Amino acid sequence: MPLARADSGRVPKQRVGAGVAVLDHHNILLIRRADNGLWDIPGGAVESGEVVEDAARRELREETGVEAATLTLRGVFSGPTFQHTYPDGNVVEWVTVLFSAQWNGQSPRADDDAAQVAWYPLDALPAGLSPAAGRYLALIQTQTGQTQTGAAHA
Repeated sequence: MPLARADSGRVPKQRVGAGVAVLDHHNILLIRRADNGLWDIPGGAVESGEVVEDAARRELREETGVEAATLTLRGVFSGPTFQHTYPDGNVVEWVTVLFSAQWNGQSPRADDDAAQVAWYPLDALPAGLSPAAGRYLALIQTQTGQTQTGAAHA
């Protein structure tokens, strides 16, 4: 049975996202999102017709001013942790492609959707991580051999 237009905001829509974990030895660059105040990796929506890698680079540049030459695929994430309800009532289930890049020495700056940028040791991540970032960073920690010993995940 087709959904009525009034119900469409409650039915999750799938979107593809791309994010970049910028690494400098045992440190990672995180952004504090302006909309919810949570720490996350730089990233966002893949636009129609855009290549996923290009979207990852664009989001990184827009949110931090940092350019990434080489991206390494780290994982693809989906499921309940990646569902987000927006203030207008729309519900989006994100399928997110996570990449990493080595820091190139550029000074990061908060811009676009980022209220703040900061470097954190992979083994001492800040409190206030978004649930999705917790999943991304757990994978990065496992893949790099770094484990969480600092502040608890939010």
